[in-house]
Amino acid sequence: MVAGGSGPAVPMPVLAADPAARLPAARHVEGLDGLRAVAAVGVLAYHVHFLVGPSTGPVAALAGVGWIGVDLFFAISGFILFLPFARAHRDGRPVPLRRFFVRRARRILPAYWFNLFVLVTLTVPGILATPSGWATVLADATFTADYLGRPSINSVYWSLYCEVAFYVALPLVARAFVGRRWLVGLPAAIVLAAGYRTAVVLAAPDAESHASAIMQFPGVLDQFAYGMAVGAVWAWAEVRRDRIPRWAGPAVAAVGVALVASVVLVVHRLVGMVAFWSADHAWGVPALAVVRPGLSAGFALLILGLCFARNPLRRVLELRPLRYLGTVSYGLYLWHLPVVRALADGLGDVDGSGLAYLGAVLAVLALTLPWAAFSYHVVEQRYLERPATAPTAGPAG
Repeated sequence: MVAGGSGPAVPMPVLAADPAARLPAARHVEGLDGLRAVAAVGVLAYHVHFLVGPSTGPVAALAGVGWIGVDLFFAISGFILFLPFARAHRDGRPVPLRRFFVRRARRILPAYWFNLFVLVTLTVPGILATPSGWATVLADATFTADYLGRPSINSVYWSLYCEVAFYVALPLVARAFVGRRWLVGLPAAIVLAAGYRTAVVLAAPDAESHASAIMQFPGVLDQFAYGMAVGAVWAWAEVRRDRIPRWAGPAVAAVGVALVASVVLVVHRLVGMVAFWSADHAWGVPALAVVRPGLSAGFALLILGLCFARNPLRRVLELRPLRYLGTVSYGLYLWHLPVVRALADGLGDVDGSGLAYLGAVLAVLALTLPWAAFSYHVVEQRYLERPATAPTAGPAG
């Protein structure tokens, strides 16, 4: 995605070693690790539709909404990456931008380039035999394929292009969100992103032309912006934790979950997935302009709720298996679709029952997890620095 992972991503750690991120009594909210795991597994389960097609039963129905995992990754990234800027403004300290960009590069590039190298050499080695093939690989390697209109070696890369664009824009965008400025910055980001998506839809000759363009930056700015807004709220609230009632966390999280569920219901029952992704329907433009920001708002409230005192949902998300899946979620996101495609021939003929669908999801997860674990423990950790102080919100990727 996330990188964070992410995913969709995608998925990066807070600048815990920066002066702006050092706070007394800051605690790592491990529930956000579990939330990233839910996002990664959700996207994986959704892509298993390529294997078995539509299936019946509650498992398949739940997996059918796994596409929202990318939206969740974006909200987490906006929250985590903006925190140092929000804290710096609150404490009157600068954010070292050089360190910010170096850490972003150390977090995202090694695993990404490792994934790209393996896929090129093992799955499409002949691509390097032509100038066009080299251009495709270089466009992927530089996160520019979508913007240049070139195909990607791995279709999930599109969300990482958005992540990198957000990194570049963040030092400037953060100025509009620190302190109470987010009250103006958030509506402005919503209008800008929705306006961009609407303009792309109205200007493109057909749905195929704009289906991917509407999800390029700045078309996804509002999805990051909601995370930034609750980051600004949390930067204010974390120094006032003792005055915040214990019911606040569960209440805010519950509102967020209810809002996400409502948006998903509207998309699946009224808009339809084809119209939602491509806007090729009477509902298409309103859905892109209005419905999608509601989904990001729900995720932002869920993230904020998890940052308060422990609550039942956070306890579930802090279970060790979910925490580990969240830790390696960047790799899960990068590797799951190649595994899905590799298994397509073997699992494509299974029946559409819920049990068969669950088996396919577990098979993909079981074969993806070793790649993700290798990526994290052997490739990523080599370049990650240990934080001097545990960040309040934990890593996003």
